[in-house]
Amino acid sequence: ASNLVFGGGGGGSGDEDDSSTLFFLLSLLVCVVGPWTFAVLWSLIWPGAAEVEKTFPAKTEQGLRVRNCQTQAMSAKREAHIARLKSRSTLCTRGFLIRTVILALLWCWLAYIVIQLQTVLATSSRYANFDPYELLGVGRSAGKAEVKKAFRKLSLQLHPDKNPDPSAVERFILVKKAYDSLTDPVSAQNYKLYGNPDGPTRVEIGMAIPSISKDQQGIVLVIFVFGFILGVPLSLIWCLKGSDSEVAPNGVLKETMEALANGLSASTDARALQALLLSSGESTAVTPLRSNEEAEAINALAQELRVKAAKGATEVRKADVLFLAHTQRCHDKLTGPLLEDLNVLLAKWRLVSRAMLEIAAHKALPAAHEAALELHRAIVQAVDLASAASGSGGSELLQVPHLDAERGKKWRKGPRKAANLASFAEMAAEERRSSLEAVGLSEQELLDAEEFAKAVPRISVSQAKVFVAGEDIVCEDDIATVRVKFARENLAEGEASGAAHTPFFPDAVIPEAWWLSFTVVTRGGKTRLVRVRDAGRDAVAELRFKVPSAGKYRGRIKLLSEAYAGLDAEYDVHFEVKTEKEAKALDRTRRAASGGGGGDDDSGEGSGGEDDEDELGDFEVEDLAD
Repeated sequence: ASNLVFGGGGGGSGDEDDSSTLFFLLSLLVCVVGPWTFAVLWSLIWPGAAEVEKTFPAKTEQGLRVRNCQTQAMSAKREAHIARLKSRSTLCTRGFLIRTVILALLWCWLAYIVIQLQTVLATSSRYANFDPYELLGVGRSAGKAEVKKAFRKLSLQLHPDKNPDPSAVERFILVKKAYDSLTDPVSAQNYKLYGNPDGPTRVEIGMAIPSISKDQQGIVLVIFVFGFILGVPLSLIWCLKGSDSEVAPNGVLKETMEALANGLSASTDARALQALLLSSGESTAVTPLRSNEEAEAINALAQELRVKAAKGATEVRKADVLFLAHTQRCHDKLTGPLLEDLNVLLAKWRLVSRAMLEIAAHKALPAAHEAALELHRAIVQAVDLASAASGSGGSELLQVPHLDAERGKKWRKGPRKAANLASFAEMAAEERRSSLEAVGLSEQELLDAEEFAKAVPRISVSQAKVFVAGEDIVCEDDIATVRVKFARENLAEGEASGAAHTPFFPDAVIPEAWWLSFTVVTRGGKTRLVRVRDAGRDAVAELRFKVPSAGKYRGRIKLLSEAYAGLDAEYDVHFEVKTEKEAKALDRTRRAASGGGGGDDDSGEGSGGEDDEDELGDFEVEDLAD
């Protein structure tokens, strides 16, 4: 082990000033500690500000105003969520505490460097223009006897025991240093080399490394500083991430992801997905029964809901009972601890159902994907999975606030017998209000229902198109693009959809998202699925597929709602695929008609692009939603 020595001597040697290294260290630490301290103080003074803006942004990245559902229940959930995010208790995490400890250590290091710097500057100030002959008042040719006599005289005058002047102490020390510089061989040598009798000012940092030459000390210092400032935090981040190694990036357990990848097939239905969900690690890890009373409550609720024990089990599982209690809206029959368990499970179940959607889309399993959508909607909207799968309008109307099964049955009588959620949202406001008044909704409930009708998306497709980028003809084996332009008629210009209306879900963060599905129906082609990320009023969704052999085709486009049941829409689009020979012949014909000459020259390809109005441009869309 050795000490690294930074800095040089005083004025006589011409070396770098002793304080330069300390100033370098100080500037590096300030650049790190300053912003870091500001961020910590900001999080302490305004906790959760960044998280609130991220969770509930006022505008999208495109500058669109985000419109969230303003029903009484959703507003209260949003305010409660914001209050949780702003609570200082959220700062009491292991990561925050570790970062704070590191920051405190850096501040201690910075304080030590400041103290060292003050010492160096004080020493430099003491020996500024140090001249022993002038301090002793003797000439440069004075001998030792004359120097000794002058020192004795001044020491008697400046000694602290005889001179009460506070400045006398410093002057006495300088006189003693001047005397040593002229009489002591070592001090004289230091004065000659470094300009002061004490020799070079040393700034030492003890390090357990081999001795390093003076020329390499600066490089070692830089490596040490950056290694400490960057290496330690990165190591901590790696350690913290390593502790969650059992969880995939989407928040789902890796074992669950593996089970889903193996369990999803072309014939998987919603019930099979429910079984996968309730047997997942997320469900089995739920808090065990706390007491005999809780066990009795679970068994009683299981009998009421007719929950059966899983295959091979002797008793019903807690997660199975809580799932049915949620989808059949029996929350009032759950005790406080059971409600907390359900809320924890709902957050996990939503992530698992989203993983099911992604896996089904990746494996191109349309039936499994639609089943996963049914399961996801059952979780976020608290609707019975069997009723949702049947597609009955009555189950869809349960998503309307305050419209329970009994009121919904009354509301659907007469001319509204076949009404569903889509027709409810499209009704005139006055007609909707009067019909809801007739089934017993109060004034506040009517306001909530009207706000819900404004938040429910009303989708209209303005264009559906199959094209090849840069070409105006679709040929065999091309990679074509399906583009669908649609509008959310419930939004105003410049608005974007925010969180969906999910009053029975613990958080108000479920996005109003959609999936685009495209299938070449004519020859039973493979289905492609993609999640639509455009939340604006005027949205565009695209996906790519490999073009089949030449011929005329009918493609089936589906827009599938992720958050609401009963809003899915289907459209047909017709397109024609030509052989390469047919494409060249058509191109020659067009050239001849336009006066551009014939031949097989391909230099004119792509002149029209994807937006040309030709026989393969925009297609007539057939709405099959009704």
